[in-house]
Amino acid sequence: VGDVVSTAKGLIDKKNNRLEIEMAADIGTMRSDVTKLRQILLNLLGNAAKFTQEGIVTIAVWRSEGQVHFRVSDTGIGMTPEQLERLFQRFQQADASTTRKFGGTGLGLSLTKAFSAMLGGDVTVESALNAGSAFTLTLPVDAIDPAAVETDLAALQAQLPVAGDKGEAEVVLVIDDDTAQRELMTRFLAREGFATLTAADGPTGLSLAKEMRPRAILLDVMMPGMDGWTVLSRLKADPDLSSIPVVMVTFVSERGLASSLGAADYVAKPVNWDNFRAVMDRFRGEVGDVLVVDDDPEARSRVRSALERDGWSVAEAGNGQEALEAVQVAPPRVILLDLTMPVMDGFAFLHALRKSAGGKDIPVIILSARDLTADERSRLESAAKVMSKGAASLKEVAANVRALAE
Repeated sequence: VGDVVSTAKGLIDKKNNRLEIEMAADIGTMRSDVTKLRQILLNLLGNAAKFTQEGIVTIAVWRSEGQVHFRVSDTGIGMTPEQLERLFQRFQQADASTTRKFGGTGLGLSLTKAFSAMLGGDVTVESALNAGSAFTLTLPVDAIDPAAVETDLAALQAQLPVAGDKGEAEVVLVIDDDTAQRELMTRFLAREGFATLTAADGPTGLSLAKEMRPRAILLDVMMPGMDGWTVLSRLKADPDLSSIPVVMVTFVSERGLASSLGAADYVAKPVNWDNFRAVMDRFRGEVGDVLVVDDDPEARSRVRSALERDGWSVAEAGNGQEALEAVQVAPPRVILLDLTMPVMDGFAFLHALRKSAGGKDIPVIILSARDLTADERSRLESAAKVMSKGAASLKEVAANVRALAE
């Protein structure tokens, strides 16, 4: 317990919480899988710290009738009855809005519950909205058959999300069997403002991707059991996961294969950290890295899907006036612009954009089916690129966005 408390103290202190420890005098000893028990308690303490601000996190331990009880309670935001019903369902979060605000729940409480079952015990919860939560782990003093307890080392090496150094952060999942590489990635991503979650093999990575829905996945190729190509194929074959951008990080020189299987990018090992930073800049989560301006909803949807598969966040506007308003609120890194639209067409928008504060240097790609005259082309001189909807593929559009943004 002392080891777990020491590890979790940084998370608890980060939000100005106070940690209280209540250890019964007659706790005695127990025989169990220390690694699994440590991971469960770290997960519970991490969640308590995450959802509590300037409050109290308490860990209590006592023994009764051949069992040891570990209770982690907090004075945080608590949960509604509806959230409690879904809490331990595999691959479910308590609430999507809570996840966006506070981040995910570590390994996921479903995996915490599974670990407790492996140890012959159970975990229960009591909570009320705005009144905190209390999770109680109950384990036998002596495992019935320690040799029969399943040991899932890869799952145990999946760690609590490490918070970024710059406040609220996007979660990135790192899947790599090399412990040193995972640690390097974690430290670098934290400095860049990302929160990280790691997995030591493919199956664990797939489970965590389903559980956490990270902003991006960094995936090694050469792993025992299930290699990175298989993991990538399964991610892209799963409708729930296929939109998550995957960056291959590997010694293997197979950029073409990575692209054909749906990877958003490719980073060679040993990692050039400056190049890697440029790749990760795409996943910082600013709303609307790319603004798609088109009055055709289906056309916007097709372009949006292609760009999101490539790792970009996308905002939309149905005409030039809407686009100008969007740019004033959150300037995008690149604008994809149709020309023939109601209210304000693409020509008028481009003219107004270049005269607006902050709009002079935003790259604009014209994407239109219009047969342009020489005069119209001259009015588009400030655009970075003019592409024909009929001739240009979505892959070419995405490549041009990448070239201009980077």
